[in-house]
Amino acid sequence: MLLIIAPEDKYVNNLVSKFDYTKKQAINGVNLYNCVYKEHQFLIATTGYGKVNIINALRYLCDNYDIKVIVQMGTAGSISDANDIFSAVIFGGALQYDVDFSPNGYSPGVIPNEIKGIYPTNEDLRECMETSCSICGVNYTNDLIASGDMFVCNNGLANSIRREYNAGAVDVESGVVGQFAHQNKIPYVGVKVISNFAYNNAVRQYNLYEEEAILSSEKITGKFIKNYYD
Repeated sequence: MLLIIAPEDKYVNNLVSKFDYTKKQAINGVNLYNCVYKEHQFLIATTGYGKVNIINALRYLCDNYDIKVIVQMGTAGSISDANDIFSAVIFGGALQYDVDFSPNGYSPGVIPNEIKGIYPTNEDLRECMETSCSICGVNYTNDLIASGDMFVCNNGLANSIRREYNAGAVDVESGVVGQFAHQNKIPYVGVKVISNFAYNNAVRQYNLYEEEAILSSEKITGKFIKNYYD
């Protein structure tokens, strides 16, 4: 079963309305939409914010449904001139920039006893997402996205993440979703539409452009669902 995830309902309200669906309340405030496209059933779920909430939501969903593919959608902050506002970032991979055990001899982003700190997405799913962006007329890059439990709105931090990881964007979910998918051997992909640059004026830009960026993310994801099944 295909699972689409976002942090909260405002990211999926318009998307859900395009399909036949029933809504239920899952655990810990997770909202779950059972959707149908033609004869295909799939799920759209909102996980909340924070690593524990996201993992709890994903664990519940995988324990109770036969999840075969995870797709992450929403908005992100750009830390690269190549990713402008309203362009899309299709994840080449995801990492957690707030993980640092380098004093213990690990590379930045690598959790102890893990082999890697960057979790690559599935090539076939990326190609499907690229096609979806092209059909929607949205410019996109295949880029690395970095996540942490914070909203990045600081020149120093944004530049540091860019230098350390060569990432193109930041958000608050992608790294932990990538880690979960990797550990559970579930193919995944993500698309985030840029709502702001993650620098000192990030909050102002986010407030100005968030709504339009969300609508674009929903449009791309809706096209992805149809491409995936067709």
